[in-house]
Amino acid sequence: MERLELRRHAPREPDADRLSAAGRVLAEDVGRATTRTYDRVFVSPAGRAAETAAWFLRGAMQQLPDHAVVPGLGGQDATGGSPEGMAAGVLALLDQLPHEGTGLAISHTPLVERAAFGLTGVEIAPLRECEGILVRRDDDGVVTVEELRLGGLAGP
Repeated sequence: MERLELRRHAPREPDADRLSAAGRVLAEDVGRATTRTYDRVFVSPAGRAAETAAWFLRGAMQQLPDHAVVPGLGGQDATGGSPEGMAAGVLALLDQLPHEGTGLAISHTPLVERAAFGLTGVEIAPLRECEGILVRRDDDGVVTVEELRLGGLAGP
């Protein structure tokens, strides 16, 4: 079984492509709460996505594993980030993980929600910063999606 956490980036500065101070704290707190170890990290081309991954890993006390910038995580694919395009992109990321591996991908809203819809046909409520979905593909190729809501961790 392969797993991919697809999360929305942390809160950003209003006029810049970088995280706010509150965004850095939230990403680190969410990372601190994780129990997973990541084999690969994927980020959209936006600086705030890479910064979210870095603070998330810092909170998880994990070194940056093998990683890549993926234009599709920013909606820059042939479909413009359609649900079908996002679902295909997520499945392609799962293909890049080792057997039984886990990946972390940082994207944007509404792209994460579109991926969930493309994979399941079910709409999910809009995600807050650092929330996302956990996509699992079992050895028979069956894909399941679980929402990752922050609960007690609150963003701005």
